[in-house]
Amino acid sequence: MDAFALSLSYGIRHISVKNIIITAITVGVFHFFMPLIGNFIGTALFEYTIIKPRIVLFFVFLFLSIDMFIHFFEENEKIRELNVFGTIFFALSVSFDSLSVGLGIKYIYDNILIATFTFCFVSAFFTTLGFWLGKKLSEKIGKYSFLLGSISLFFYSIWVLTK
Repeated sequence: MDAFALSLSYGIRHISVKNIIITAITVGVFHFFMPLIGNFIGTALFEYTIIKPRIVLFFVFLFLSIDMFIHFFEENEKIRELNVFGTIFFALSVSFDSLSVGLGIKYIYDNILIATFTFCFVSAFFTTLGFWLGKKLSEKIGKYSFLLGSISLFFYSIWVLTK
């Protein structure tokens, strides 16, 4: 959902097909490795510290949604480039929650590799779908699709905090 919401917002910008594919693949790769890393780290990290993954994730999505909301009202639009750093930050910000998925994935499904491959492909698909839908929405409602993405990220951050 988070990859979809953020890619929806980016989709209103005229992102090249090459950048969309690279970003979707990067998000998929991050969604593959983050649960594996989370599985290896185990629950001990979060048992012995006061840091909870959902709190960190809440702040990441809250700040992203506020930033997007503020830029919606700017006269001179700030176009965020999906260069190497931008793509990695995009993928990391939407994949951080999958680290916590990895903490309990072995209790859900025995074959962790099949689960993470499925997670990888589904997240890449939804990222691509978000870019495509954002592009279509921008043709219909223009800049307001950026506001729609901002609002959806805000509500997603609240949902992450309360689950």
